[in-house]
Amino acid sequence: MNDDADGRSPSVPGARLRVRTELHPGGQIVVVHVDGEIDNATAGLLREHAISAAVSAARSACPPRLVLDLDLVTFCDASGLGALVAIGNAVRAADGDLVIARAPEMCRRILHRTGLDQYITVTATLGRAITHLTDLTC
Repeated sequence: MNDDADGRSPSVPGARLRVRTELHPGGQIVVVHVDGEIDNATAGLLREHAISAAVSAARSACPPRLVLDLDLVTFCDASGLGALVAIGNAVRAADGDLVIARAPEMCRRILHRTGLDQYITVTATLGRAITHLTDLTC
């Protein structure tokens, strides 16, 4: 499941964010790979893309299971944090689960200081995120 031929989401003029979505083998877990800066100019794109992926996944027999892979994120401000909260709220509203994988140190620090790491599961690896969601039952 990709938005365009090269696997990236539509771009925001002047923005430096790429988002690519893939359906994990087995079809129950959606992985959203995020590359670049999550700020005021790009947070809306990330939020819309991830929530759309979660809604699409919710059409299956199971609630949405979404991984945000932040490995290539280079910056995240309060707008980015707000996008993560909105994505988490949307996934939970559909009785789903969200895991943030491979967040850079700056993102992990923000998630910890704000207490969001108590609300959203954060894993060091993509594999652990997949395993965490795979272990959940429908």
